[in-house]
Amino acid sequence: MTEARPDLVEIEGLGRSFGAREVIRRLDLRVPAGARVALRGPNGAGKSTALRCVAGTLAPTRGTVAIDGFAAGSVPARRRIGVSFAQERSFHMRLNGRANLIFFAQLHLGSRRAAVREVDALIEELDLREIAPRRLDQCSTGMVQQLAIARALSADPDVLLLDEPTRSLDKEAIARFWAAIDRRPDAAVLIATHRDEDLERCGSIVDFPT
Repeated sequence: MTEARPDLVEIEGLGRSFGAREVIRRLDLRVPAGARVALRGPNGAGKSTALRCVAGTLAPTRGTVAIDGFAAGSVPARRRIGVSFAQERSFHMRLNGRANLIFFAQLHLGSRRAAVREVDALIEELDLREIAPRRLDQCSTGMVQQLAIARALSADPDVLLLDEPTRSLDKEAIARFWAAIDRRPDAAVLIATHRDEDLERCGSIVDFPT
């Protein structure tokens, strides 16, 4: 008999409004370790809003979100998640890809030496050798997306929150992305997507609007 895996993401009665506009009516969801759950729906349906509530960068209007038992947005919760959101704006555009990744990895790991080892391993795993030396302001949208995925994978987080991660990637980069996910079978993955190829990789699908 297979032992049940612990729920790493617990969403109860999540609702989010912006003024009079209700974006998420109610979302109840549990994501155990090792699960791959897709949020599916048209643009503006609330998928990205839900992910930001789980990440703790956006407060719910109502309901609760917990990461491994810790309130979303708390320091313990943030330490357990890796995030790649669409329209990435938090990179340092005048630094190259490797320097950016080392900066963020060091925040997680606390040691520059450990961060360098981690980043160099990710550059090799995701085949970022041509992208890593480039300044971010000289990178295409797809290149920045690949760096955002590498950052999300840094420090082997328990939970991955991914917003349209393959939208700007070519077939080879998409294959590398999913291979990296497959090498992390214990991570709980919550992915917002409308691509059939991504949906087929997920064990369950939540349709928006909820």
